[in-house]
Amino acid sequence: MAVAGDPSNPAAGGLVRIWSSAADAPRQRRPTDVLLLTASLLALALLALAAPGPTGADRALETVLARLEPLLGRLWSLAYAFLALWAVAIVLAAAVSRGRRGLLVDQVTAAALAIGAGLGAGALAGTAPADGLDGLLRPGPPAVYVATRVAVITAVVVTASPHLARPWRYTGRLVIGVGALAAIGLGATHLIGAGAAIAVGIGAAAATHLVLGSPQGRLTPAQVQLALADLGVTATQVTPFPQAPGGRTLLLARTAQGEDLRVEVFGRDAWDSQVVGSLWTALTRRGERVHLLGNRRTRVEHEALMTLMAAQSGVPVLDVVAVGLAAQGDALLVTHAPAHALDELGASGGADGEQLGDDLLARTWQAVLTLHTAGTAHGRIDGRTVVVRADGSPALTDLDQAVLSADEGDRRTDRARLLVATALAVGPQRALRAAVAAIGTDGLAQVLPYLQPAALGRQTRAVVRAGAWSLDDLRAAAVAAAGVEEPALERLRRVTPRSIGTLAVFALIVYLVVTLLAGVDLASVADALRSAETVWVVAALVLSPFVQASLAVSTLGSSTARLRYVPVLMLQYAIGFIALVLPATAARLALEVRFFQRFGIAAATAVTFGVIDSVSGFAVQVALVLLILVSGLPGFTSSLLTDSDTSSGAGGTDPSLLAVLVGLVLLAVVVTAVVPRLRRRVVGQVPRIRAVLTEQARSAHSALGVLRRPSKLGAMLGGNLGAQLLQAAVLALCLQAFGQTAHFSQLVLINTAVSLFAGVMPVPGGMGVAEAGFTLGLQAIGVPSAIAVSTAITFRLVTFYLPPIWGSAAMRWLRRHEYV
Repeated sequence: MAVAGDPSNPAAGGLVRIWSSAADAPRQRRPTDVLLLTASLLALALLALAAPGPTGADRALETVLARLEPLLGRLWSLAYAFLALWAVAIVLAAAVSRGRRGLLVDQVTAAALAIGAGLGAGALAGTAPADGLDGLLRPGPPAVYVATRVAVITAVVVTASPHLARPWRYTGRLVIGVGALAAIGLGATHLIGAGAAIAVGIGAAAATHLVLGSPQGRLTPAQVQLALADLGVTATQVTPFPQAPGGRTLLLARTAQGEDLRVEVFGRDAWDSQVVGSLWTALTRRGERVHLLGNRRTRVEHEALMTLMAAQSGVPVLDVVAVGLAAQGDALLVTHAPAHALDELGASGGADGEQLGDDLLARTWQAVLTLHTAGTAHGRIDGRTVVVRADGSPALTDLDQAVLSADEGDRRTDRARLLVATALAVGPQRALRAAVAAIGTDGLAQVLPYLQPAALGRQTRAVVRAGAWSLDDLRAAAVAAAGVEEPALERLRRVTPRSIGTLAVFALIVYLVVTLLAGVDLASVADALRSAETVWVVAALVLSPFVQASLAVSTLGSSTARLRYVPVLMLQYAIGFIALVLPATAARLALEVRFFQRFGIAAATAVTFGVIDSVSGFAVQVALVLLILVSGLPGFTSSLLTDSDTSSGAGGTDPSLLAVLVGLVLLAVVVTAVVPRLRRRVVGQVPRIRAVLTEQARSAHSALGVLRRPSKLGAMLGGNLGAQLLQAAVLALCLQAFGQTAHFSQLVLINTAVSLFAGVMPVPGGMGVAEAGFTLGLQAIGVPSAIAVSTAITFRLVTFYLPPIWGSAAMRWLRRHEYV
């Protein structure tokens, strides 16, 4: 096996690479551009709150730059001029290069979008369009919002980025950053205007890529041939690999000796290896490991190492020929090429896969079981990763997702994926006979919970949906073959028009009761609501979804299952939707159990994961309350930051509200004890609860393993802490909308205390309890009653009553992708 040496080897062939792809490389519309466009729009929305400036940060930066004026004054002019020259150079390179004229169209489109968006954003902030156009040509004051020249050049440079090799991409980003700083130093814009300009430019480029597409930055066969020579492999012919798995660059190479090689390339310039591309892959693709912290060399060396270790354990794999970095930084893994893949044989052999004999199926199962005996899980077995070598023997490939010391859940997921892959190749009946022969009926019964769509790869699920049989059919046949009962999925309560109507009526009653108990009339609350500043309410609404984004981190930390962030985020939004008809804690547990069951996790273990998540959230809430109470931070005993006069009785705590809340709790306890039907219902739940606790205790051992992992524990505590702080920030924005401010610690204390109390109440979403609690808490720190009620209603509107709109879309997404 050859290993590449120093990538600076002067013997490397080829000149300095300028373009990332061939001129005729196919274009694609990447989801990462959606991510960039969304981030740009969000940044513009947040910057608009303080536009057009100058803000305190603007003045601070300008003071620093003024002190550096004697040293850097001339450099600002040079940097601002170089910013324009860099954009001109990129445009000229596209103009003089053969086949790159399409890039010119992209750049003109992005520049036009940037000019329009920049002038529009500036006009909304009070900048005249004429001043914005002057800023496109003028290198000095007066400062404008948005910095038009920076926006246009950013759009041109970012639009060209997927077409350029990585060094030129990085250089362009550096030039944009220094140029934007130079614009501030020259007085052409403020910090806020430069930031908005960069956001406009990135958004215009992302929109252009979504409309016109962009190349993936993958090496051409000729470039791969040169890279192979750097590794000491002489190839006479290189061709794209037929039916390469999605997201992977595979090629076939033939040596001078007539030997066929399989070449996997992690290209230096591949867009999916960039930070944003890697982030999107890590967040969305199920069953894949996160590669954000690993470079190309570590990724390719990891796969080679796992392949060699598997071979040492007796697992049939493709022999490694060479691995390492080529001269220009591309990472390659070269192995012997297989003769066929499992799905190719199945497709060519008819419905029953005649070319796949029972002996080959048995040896395939034995290969996977040998890998598991060595303590390793493959991670993404499918019809492409199980191959047949030239001698007719099976082998496993693509071990880049393999995990050492894998838990039993990962190994059972491998077996479930292999069962589905073989069923697609030879039909369910032959596949089940081979599985029973390899792992027995008991082993097949253990695999049953993992025969879920969520446990399969994206391509496998697509093939199953298009096939003659469904996964339900295979699971039913497996149940019959194992001779056991099919494990039931947790039932979900549906949200119906009736439940939504009930919610609306209940919300109206809550509104009337809270306003009356707070000692204010409806007219005062209506006047306060009408006086709200829309921009702060919109800011609160924009920030609100990030609460679930933080809670998703906590859910990832509470589970030992291999999950991706985006499905878990959709789960959190969906929890907000079904909270319309279920109490918050019950809604969370019910949907999380169903979600985890789709990954083959037993209901009792899934409940334990949910309980661990809830307990970590409770611990964070209690810790926050204690920290504020004992640290001397402003709490309920401190006054507001504003100088509003509360002596007239408009502010202060109304004891009747607290008394009514306590009374309602006591009344519920008394009624339950007195009414026989309610008492029997509560007592009748005791045996069921005891049985559930017993089952959970048996399955809690493996689930509690997350508490021994610092990263998991940190994710749980950090996610819940972030959610509490974000909710307090949303409350602060809602309070600011009515012209009031308070210490952040006060708002954290109010939100945390209300969350603790409302979370244990058997009321969907804590309706009524939460509104009353926020009103009571705000009154306690001196907020006038009418504003306290209005703030509580607005806060609940943006955090509870409106989120089900996108929560219903998240629920449909989960159902469409078969996560629930």
